[in-house]
Amino acid sequence: MLDDDISACVCMVSLRCRRLSPEETLAMIENSAWSARGAGARLFGWHQRSDPRLLQRNDPFGVNHWVGGAVGVVRGPDGSVPKWDELLRCKCDIDATLQELMDNRLVWNEARFCFVQERDRNLGGNSLFRTADRIAAEKRYLAGKWKAHIRLETYKSQDRVAMDAPRRQPVKL
Repeated sequence: MLDDDISACVCMVSLRCRRLSPEETLAMIENSAWSARGAGARLFGWHQRSDPRLLQRNDPFGVNHWVGGAVGVVRGPDGSVPKWDELLRCKCDIDATLQELMDNRLVWNEARFCFVQERDRNLGGNSLFRTADRIAAEKRYLAGKWKAHIRLETYKSQDRVAMDAPRRQPVKL
């Protein structure tokens, strides 16, 4: 599922982002889907910000990051799919990610690639339903539902989402 405001897909492996061709993008999506399926994830996606400085090169994919903007769904071995809250119109990807982490314990996030988009700014698509009141109401709903597992913040007039759903044991040396 791709948002209608996506303008490019970029590879962030080098020091500068490189735009992928349509053929490369399709191959990358297919590879991500196969990787997610092989890992047992039913929900997968890519990095949220196209800043190569944010990529941890020794950790090219994650299993507990939220996915949005461009989201893939893989049927489980039993035919099951992730659950979506039909009442949410603006922040449904965040809720679906947390729900999938609770149900299946795994969301595949391919951090080497990013779909570039303008969030909550463009006309068309979901803009008919997107109002400041609606977004604020959905943020309150998510904060109440997920409590300590989600942080919704504003930074330089941009919404920030941080999830606290650790999947690794801390190591202390």
